[in-house]
Amino acid sequence: MYLKCTWLLLLILSFMAGALASSLCPAGYNPESNRCTIERPIHGSCPPGSSYSLNINKCVHS
Repeated sequence: MYLKCTWLLLLILSFMAGALASSLCPAGYNPESNRCTIERPIHGSCPPGSSYSLNINKCVHS
C-alpha cells in the first residue's frame, strides 16, 4: 500500500516540476543570466513580447 502511494506521489511531483521548469521561459527562448533570450533575427525585429538588448546582441523576453 505504501509503495503504491509513494509512486503516485513521485509521479505527481515530477509533473509539477516539469510544469514549473517549462514556465520559466516561453517556447523558443533560452535561460541566460536570469533572462530569457533568443537570437536576434538578421533582418527584421524581435518577436512580440521581447525587446532588443544591445549589450548582449539578443532579444530579451519582457
